[in-house]
Amino acid sequence: MAKQPEPTDTKLVFIKISRGLSYFVYGYSLVASAFLGITFFLLLFSANATTPFVKFMYQTSAAFLGPFREIFPVKSINETGYFSPSIIFAIIMYMILAVCMNALINYVTLKMVKHQKELEELAKE
Repeated sequence: MAKQPEPTDTKLVFIKISRGLSYFVYGYSLVASAFLGITFFLLLFSANATTPFVKFMYQTSAAFLGPFREIFPVKSINETGYFSPSIIFAIIMYMILAVCMNALINYVTLKMVKHQKELEELAKE
């Protein structure tokens, strides 16, 4: 038997595009949380800001931290260490976004599977 082409229509295409966008936002929020988490510990433990890795982490995290910068004041731990509640808040917000995107991905996937089954049943008739 020849394999039948997968049935498509505009609703299915829209569902797949929305699923792809949801995966993108989900991945972005996880990457942002990871970078911000590492940056938080580098600031807390007084990492040398002149080393290439630390410089890269600070520069990359600055983009993720932008909307949350200076919501809370930075507290000095010792001569060089800092505690930044804004980074913790940003991590929490990005993780909430990731959880919401995960729920949306599951919902859209269920809708996609259901719609594909409906299309297959229509194709059989």
